[in-house]
Amino acid sequence: VVGEGRSKAGGRPAQGGSLAMSQCARDVAPPFDHERDEYASQSSGSQSSDSIIERRGTSWVDVAWLMLSDVVGTSVLVFAGVARQLGVALTVVFIVGLFPPSLFVSVLMVRTRALTVKAAQLRGQRMPRLGAMGEVAGYLLRTPRGGSLVYTVVYGYTLLGQASYLLVLGTSLQDVARPGLCLYTALALACGVAVIPVAAIRNLGDSVVLCFANLLLIVAVVVIALAKIVGQADPSAPSAAHAFAPDLTLAAAFGAATNVVYSYSGQWMYFEIMDTMDAPWDFPKAFGVAGPIMVSIYLSVALVAYCFGAHHDDILKSVDEGPALRVASVLLFLHVIVVYLVKSIVIQRHLHHLTSPRDLDKRSLASYAKHGGWGAAMLVFCYVVANAVPFFSQLLGLIGGLCSGPINFLLPIFLFLVASGRCAVAKGEDTADSSDSGADACASRPVESSLSAARRGLSGVGAGDLAFMGAICVFIVLTMVLGVTSVVRQIIEEQGAQGRPFTCHARDHSG
Repeated sequence: VVGEGRSKAGGRPAQGGSLAMSQCARDVAPPFDHERDEYASQSSGSQSSDSIIERRGTSWVDVAWLMLSDVVGTSVLVFAGVARQLGVALTVVFIVGLFPPSLFVSVLMVRTRALTVKAAQLRGQRMPRLGAMGEVAGYLLRTPRGGSLVYTVVYGYTLLGQASYLLVLGTSLQDVARPGLCLYTALALACGVAVIPVAAIRNLGDSVVLCFANLLLIVAVVVIALAKIVGQADPSAPSAAHAFAPDLTLAAAFGAATNVVYSYSGQWMYFEIMDTMDAPWDFPKAFGVAGPIMVSIYLSVALVAYCFGAHHDDILKSVDEGPALRVASVLLFLHVIVVYLVKSIVIQRHLHHLTSPRDLDKRSLASYAKHGGWGAAMLVFCYVVANAVPFFSQLLGLIGGLCSGPINFLLPIFLFLVASGRCAVAKGEDTADSSDSGADACASRPVESSLSAARRGLSGVGAGDLAFMGAICVFIVLTMVLGVTSVVRQIIEEQGAQGRPFTCHARDHSG
C-alpha cells in the first residue's frame, strides 16, 4: 500500500517521527475515509466560501473519458515508429509496462491531496486550495516562488505540447490540400483557422460529451489509417517485423521510450481534474476504464502498423494518397483543433490573470483584446517551434524526454514525499500539543524545509513502494539523458534527409 510506513516500537512518538508517518499513512488509506469525512464536515458545518475547494460533481466515469480524450491523442499516431525502433517484444514491454507506473503516480497524487488536507486539519488551518499542481506545490513547498515556478514549468510544457498540435494541424492540411503544399504555408493556414476561436472563446462549460466525441474522432482516424495500411500490404512479401529491432541500441531504446512516456503523461492536470470531482478519492477508479482502452489502442496501432509494413513513424504518412487519407486528415484536424482550443483557453486565462486580473472575466473590448492577444502570441510561438522541429515523432520525443518525465512522474513523487513528511510533523505536533497546558507549540516551531520534509516522508515509505519509486526515477532519468540524446541525433539525421528548419517540408507518402 502506498505510503505505508515503518513504525518504531515503543515510546511516545517524536515530533514527525516514523510512527507519526505510519499514523498519517493509515489515516489516508483507501478509501480515504478521512478526506471524505473532512469534506462532509466542511460542507455541512462551515459556510465560508474559501474554507474548502468547491465540489462540482464530476464522477470518476466522466473523468475516465476526459483522461482518454487528453492522453489518447496525437501521440498514438507515432507508435508505428516506436515499434520500428524497438521491435515487437520491447514495444509490448514499454507500452504495457509504463501503465502501472502511471497508475502508481496517480494514486500518489490522490494521497498527496489527502495527506495535505490531513496536515491542515491537524494544525487547525483553513483547508488549502489544491486545484492545480502549482497550488499544491506552492502550499507544500511553503513558498509562493515554488508554486510560481511549478506553474511556469507546467504551462511551459503545455505550450510546447500546443506546438506539436499545431504541427499536426499543418500536416493534416498538407494531406487534404494539393501535393506540394509547404509546411510553413500549411501552418500559417492552421493559425488563421485557430486564431478566431482562440480569441473569441473565453470559457468552456461541461466538456465530458465533447471529450467523448473527440475521442471517437481520433479512434476513427486510427481505424481508417490501420485499415489502409493493412490493405496496402503485400501478402506475398516476407514480414519485416522483428522481436527485437536489428539496429537496436540502448540509446535508441530510450529514444523510443520518450514517445511512450509522453503518451502516458496526463498527470500535470490530475489535480485539476480531482478538483472538479465530487469524490476526489475515487480518481484512481477512472483508470479501470481508461487504462485497458489506452493500452489496447497503443498496442493495436504499434503492432498492426509495424507488422503490416508501415514505412513512416506517423501512420497517416504511411497511407497512400487518396480519399481515405483526406477523410482521416479532416477528422484529425477537427480532433486537434478542439484539443488545442481547450488547452489554449487554460493557458490564456492563466496569463491574463497574471497580467491583468481585474478584467479577467469582463466582457469589455479591452478584456477580449488581452485574451486574444495572448492567444495570438501563443500561436506565433507554436508556429516558430513547429517550423524549428518539423518532425512530429521527434518533436514529441523531445518534449517527452525533457519535460514529460520530470513533470508527470518525478515531481508528483517528490510532492508526495513532502506531503508525507509535513503530515508526520503535524501529527507529532498534535500529539505533543495534546499534553501541553494550552500553549500554542506549533506557532513557535520553525517551518521545515521541503527537502527535509521529503527525507522525513521517505523514511515512512514501505520497501516495495520505495523500490517502485526508485525504478520510476531511474527510468525517467535515463529517458532524459539517453533518450533525448537519441532524439536530437534523429532530428539532425532528419534535417539532412528532409531539409533544414523553416524550409518547405512538403508531405511525401512514398516508402
